[in-house]
Amino acid sequence: MSSDSQNDLEIIAVRKTYGDFEAVKGISFKVIKGEYCCLLGPSGCGKTSLLRMIAGHEEITDGDIFIGSKRLNSLTPAERRTSMMFQNYALFPHLSVIDNISFSLKIKGETSQKRHREAMKFLEMVQMSGFENRYPDQLSGGQKQRVALARALITKPKVLL
Repeated sequence: MSSDSQNDLEIIAVRKTYGDFEAVKGISFKVIKGEYCCLLGPSGCGKTSLLRMIAGHEEITDGDIFIGSKRLNSLTPAERRTSMMFQNYALFPHLSVIDNISFSLKIKGETSQKRHREAMKFLEMVQMSGFENRYPDQLSGGQKQRVALARALITKPKVLL
């Protein structure tokens, strides 16, 4: 791989099969740091499978996935430095906005004060200051999406899926 940036994402001949069904058929592409890439296609064409393989939630049948010069194929999701936003937001209904955003920092063992201070920076970034004590069922769809984005970004991923 010949990338100048440690944050470029490169997919090389990636395939995914489920038994006899080939969900992803040898796709290759590169996304340069700072670029925005959309996967478009009909339902069942492999978009989600590909994203899940990049994130490490799905095993690759064939091919390689790189971020910079680092091959991701055998790395755990936590080792990949990716973050995934789910279509349904995947917010915890029993946690406040600030606790949803800072959840990954709690898992890492950060103090409540430190994780809430960091979460407030991301709340401001997504223009949701003042909503930190609300719960997901008290938010509009767009507000939930911004909370999910802040939660994905707080981990400082190299690649946001």
